[in-house]
Amino acid sequence: MTEEDSLLQQREAGFDEFYGALLPSLVEFVGNMGITPAHEVLKHAVAFAPMLSESLREVDVSDQEDRSWLILHAGYFIGEFFVQRYRGCWYVNDIQGSRYFARYVVGRFLDLNNSALMIDPFFVAQSYVDSSAPRNLEEMLSAVNAELCGDQR
Repeated sequence: MTEEDSLLQQREAGFDEFYGALLPSLVEFVGNMGITPAHEVLKHAVAFAPMLSESLREVDVSDQEDRSWLILHAGYFIGEFFVQRYRGCWYVNDIQGSRYFARYVVGRFLDLNNSALMIDPFFVAQSYVDSSAPRNLEEMLSAVNAELCGDQR
């Protein structure tokens, strides 16, 4: 078994635990940002984007622990945003040779014509968190959305 195959098996075995932690962590994150009712993010993530963008605009991530925490939680939100927007799902990418191989991704979007489209929300979150303040989550989401929809032509 190759190292890649081993990583894929490990990620697939851990998916239920990952997904089980995702939704409650997302609700807690939104609540910690002062947005209420936080649980509504589970059904209306798209509507939460402007409020979360404003809350995160100036967040200090000079501490590595804070940076890692924000990447994880922003990734949860970004993934859920696109899952809800295009009726997709979270899964482990098992496509050998893909740049997102063995990563937790969102895709299989029912509302987009190309079922192979996927997003690594944690890659997007890292780019967002590592951008200098003031950050704009809505702009980042819009750029990813344009890339997704650009593939629909």
